[in-house]
This record gives sequence, C-alpha cells and structure tokens, in this order.
Amino acid sequence: MARTVVEREARFLVSEPSVHRAAARLIGLGPFRVIRRHRERQRNTYFDTDEMRLWKAQSVLKLRETVSAREITFKKALAYRDGVASRLEITSRLRPKQRAWMSRGGAAIEPMRRVRRLIGTNPLRRLFTIATDRTTLILAHRRPASLKLRSGLSEARRAKEGQRVEVDVDRVAVRCGRRVAARRLEIEVENLTATPAVFRSAIAALRRRYGRDLRLSRVSKFEFGHRVCYTQASRHGTFARLH
Repeated sequence: MARTVVEREARFLVSEPSVHRAAARLIGLGPFRVIRRHRERQRNTYFDTDEMRLWKAQSVLKLRETVSAREITFKKALAYRDGVASRLEITSRLRPKQRAWMSRGGAAIEPMRRVRRLIGTNPLRRLFTIATDRTTLILAHRRPASLKLRSGLSEARRAKEGQRVEVDVDRVAVRCGRRVAARRLEIEVENLTATPAVFRSAIAALRRRYGRDLRLSRVSKFEFGHRVCYTQASRHGTFARLH
C-alpha cells in the first residue's frame, strides 16, 4: 500500500564539518528534546525520460535502497515559501524480488501510476545515484500542542504524539556513473506533527545554534545531482550515457 504525505521541509547546507557532527549528536534544541535517533545509509537512484518529462512537470522519481528495504517514491513540487518547500510524496515499498517496477508491469504501484500519467509510454532511464549517510533525530516539543495542526492530522494522533519535528543530518555523495563527482553536508528540518509556528521555531532554534555555518538552500538533492552530472557530462560530451 502506498503512503501519501505532503512533505514540508527546510534545507540547510553546512559549511563546517564539526558543526555537522555536532548536529548529529544533539540532545535538545531550544524548546525541543530529542526522543529518538537513528542512523542509516541510503542509496538513492533517480530516473526520468530522455526528454526529462518528469522534471519539466516539477516531479521526481526515486528508488531508495537501504539494508532493510527498497522503496519507490514519486515527488511533485507544490510550493516554496519563506525557506520551506512543500511537496506531494507518494511512496511504495517493494517486495524483495520485485524487479519489474519500472516496466509497464509495474504500473500497479501507485508512484508509477503517477509517473505514467506524466510520461505515457516513454521509457525511463537511470540518471544518477546519490549515496546518503543519514542521522535522523525526532524532536518533541516540550509543551503540549494548543493550536490546530497541519491539515489532515487527526486529534487522536495529536494527543498521542504531540508536536514533533524531524531533523535529518546528511552526508551526501553524488555518483555520476561509477565515480563520486561531488559531496555536500546538509541538514533538513521536516514538519511531522507540529503547528506551523512550532515548526518554524525549530528552524529558528537551529539557526540560532549554528548561525553562520548554515546556509538556507532551495536546491534539492535531485537538483544538486543533476547539475553536477549534467555539467560534467556536457563538458565531456557523455551526457547521453548517464541516462
């Protein structure tokens, strides 16, 4: 079964490795406390047609592989306002031996249904891969929620979970073919169950903590990888092979 959410997140680029390491070890941030911490390594491979039909429709298709799971995700940009990106995100977990998800036989998977609406019968090609070493922190607000939460969140879930924000501390490596072409350090702040005001207080607390070592960026991982691989391949006349 597919999981559908509207993702709201702010992305920061980190200039100082020691700040990046410190963020991964946080136990509290302003009015928030860390209630869960998890680390995983991801392999994220991106796909599109030769004509980049998905990207022209402000959409992305990604296969994520970790030690424990494989999942396919369709994302569509909705808005970008005051440093926060909003995206529709539809994800389906793949069975261990499910290999035909990209073919017409995989159209029963909800993310692929969305993709086929945009590209028709045009074939998909692998563009590039991004390896991500991620430390995820789940932050809980120290005070109970008193305001209406984001659209679609039930009162029962609010009562159970309170106001939570996810902070992902990422080491990113872009692979164009077999080689690593670029790296960067990121911190993403995503709203899970918080009010808009409380979510923005988490962003503000992060900026107060690390200040000049953070730079707000609207360049997604896909955009970063595409720019790197397209620029290098165009320089050497090999972009067609990246597909």
